[in-house]
Amino acid sequence: MRKMTPPTQEHYGELSHAYDFFNERLFGGALPGCLFTLQRNSRSMGYFSHERFVKRDNIRTDEIALNPEYFATRPVEDVLSTLAHEQVHQWQQHFGTPPRRGYHDQEFAAKMQAVGLMPSHTGTPGGKTTGEKMSHYILPDGLFIRACKELLQSSFGIVWYDRFPVQTAKEYEFAADTTVRISPISVPSPAQAENAPEETLEMEASQAYAPGSDAGVESAVPLYSAPPIESGLDVERPATAGAAKKANTSNRTKYVCGCKTAIWAKSGIKVRCEACNGLFVAAA
Repeated sequence: MRKMTPPTQEHYGELSHAYDFFNERLFGGALPGCLFTLQRNSRSMGYFSHERFVKRDNIRTDEIALNPEYFATRPVEDVLSTLAHEQVHQWQQHFGTPPRRGYHDQEFAAKMQAVGLMPSHTGTPGGKTTGEKMSHYILPDGLFIRACKELLQSSFGIVWYDRFPVQTAKEYEFAADTTVRISPISVPSPAQAENAPEETLEMEASQAYAPGSDAGVESAVPLYSAPPIESGLDVERPATAGAAKKANTSNRTKYVCGCKTAIWAKSGIKVRCEACNGLFVAAA
């Protein structure tokens, strides 16, 4: 009977593989590595924290956190683009001029575009490219999506999903008819890379990625694939599925009075507005 790979090792091994792959393809291998964590922060899909961890010998490393609550309801390309987004923060910390905490400046925006991601506070075209809260969308002709599609053609995959996901607030309608052209390329998984002779991997890589390579005929594929939840994944359906709203995990309810003033409070309260003397009622 085949022994099951420990879930922790399996899950973090895939994330580390994706980090290393994007480090080579998008950052020339310059990034110093990191320690991954999974964090359920309802207001964030991921974050970067400089030198958050330290070993007993005083060696420090950065943290990149990803929010697993969104893995099932977002296209895998978008999940991986969050990883690349945090790698841009890491690049700026080590090789650029880091702005004040939480701010996304012009240097960050320029590097994002250089790796194939467009910063946008809405996560869609037309949003502001600098500011405190910053999402992004994938550029169909950028470096990231080609690297991402190459990675997804290998044995890579997000293996474990939170069984109680939340609905992403991001919209993907703008990219519904957008495709990218890719060639069938074999990218070794961590296990394959470990077992194959180094010279074999170097030869395969040079053949697969060389300009004009005839490794395969290009084909057009959607920019974003369908979220895993749409393929029969055994997870609970978010209460707001299809509404493009972020789930409310704060245990608070929105109330509105007759003059349209809104407040957030615990469920079941009875409060009147001083301005219109109307009772606050739960918003639909």
